[in-house]
Amino acid sequence: MILTNRELFLLIICTVFYITLFIMVLQANRRKIQLLQSRLDNIHAMQKMAVIEPRQDVSQIFSSSIYLRIKQYLNEGHSIADEDWKELAEIVNNTYTGFTEKLFSLYRMSDQDYHVSLLIKIRLQPKDIAILTAHSKESIASTRSRLYQKVFGKKGSTKDWDDFILSI
Repeated sequence: MILTNRELFLLIICTVFYITLFIMVLQANRRKIQLLQSRLDNIHAMQKMAVIEPRQDVSQIFSSSIYLRIKQYLNEGHSIADEDWKELAEIVNNTYTGFTEKLFSLYRMSDQDYHVSLLIKIRLQPKDIAILTAHSKESIASTRSRLYQKVFGKKGSTKDWDDFILSI
C-alpha cells in the first residue's frame, strides 16, 4: 500500500497529536500522584504528631461550659450559635494542639465540614451532629464520607473519617 503525500502528512499529524495527548495525560497523572503523596505525607506526619504530642486532660472538654451548653442544645433540639462554635474550637485546640491547623492543612473546609469534624472530635453521635448543625443525618453522613475522599483521594466510609479525626 502506497500512501500519498497528503495521507502521509495526515498520518504524521495524527501520530504527533496522539503522542502529545499521551504525554499530557501522563503529566496530569504524575501531578495527581504527587498531590496525593503530599497529602499522604501530611497525614502520616499528623498521625505521628498525634501520638507524640502530649495532650491536655481530655476531661476538660467534657466538663467545660460549652460542652454542657451543647448537651442542653441537644435536649432542646437547637443548633449551635456562632459564638459557641468559636468557644468549642478553642477548647478542642487547647486540648488537641493544633487540631484546626492540621485539618485545614489537608483540605480547605467549609464551615459545615469543620463543624462536623469538631463535633466528631468531642465524640458526638451523627444523629446529635445533625441536630446541632441543623442538617439531616444523611447530609452528615455524606459530609463525612466526602471529606475522607477529598483528603485521602479514595473512597472511604463515614467511620474512616471519624477514625481519622479521632486520631489527630
